[in-house]
Amino acid sequence: MSVHRLTLADASLTVAVSRDGSQSLADGVESRLRRIEAVESVESLSLDGVQPGLNDLTAEVTATLCVDPECAPNAKALAGHLTEPFAVSAATVTALRDPDCDPPDGVVDAA
Repeated sequence: MSVHRLTLADASLTVAVSRDGSQSLADGVESRLRRIEAVESVESLSLDGVQPGLNDLTAEVTATLCVDPECAPNAKALAGHLTEPFAVSAATVTALRDPDCDPPDGVVDAA
């Protein structure tokens, strides 16, 4: 059995979310981010600003993402993966770190 290691990435992103969604803006942004192939989960999300558009809302967010390390050999490469989908128009990865220093929610550190 192999262990699939993940990387935590701190990023600032610009994400478009449909206006007619049935969920909150934060939930819509998280849903969009989880659809990105490189992203395994969204660990934290902070809404920093919102711009209304004709059919969508553009949210400026700061997030900590749990990502596939193969997509994150460095911050620039990961930013490229994050902006592949249409909904994410800008991404700046400010830090990549080992998740061992920050266990996932609900997991108790046995040490």
